[in-house]
Amino acid sequence: MPNVGCREIYFIEGKQSHKIDFLIDKVKEVVNEMSLPPQYDVRIYKNVYACCGVGGNSLIVEVVGPEEKTIKAIDLRAMSKILEFCEREGYTAGHHTLQQYEFL
Repeated sequence: MPNVGCREIYFIEGKQSHKIDFLIDKVKEVVNEMSLPPQYDVRIYKNVYACCGVGGNSLIVEVVGPEEKTIKAIDLRAMSKILEFCEREGYTAGHHTLQQYEFL
């Protein structure tokens, strides 16, 4: 059974869903450039959430593969590229926070 690493990035008050879609496309480009071994799969998707009157969009990144160490390395590289892109491009999807990395 493969291992799964997961992290979610919350865009607080990020109401512009199309910007999250654009960011997902950019993250997929970065993942493709990483030339991962075929036994690893990176899943990236958007989530819309609401809690206690606060809502927004989030980006979920799951990494699936046999070795936990490699999964963590892929996760860190993807997260750093996401944050780098947001900072460099002045990404206005709202304030973002990273959920703690989880290994399922």
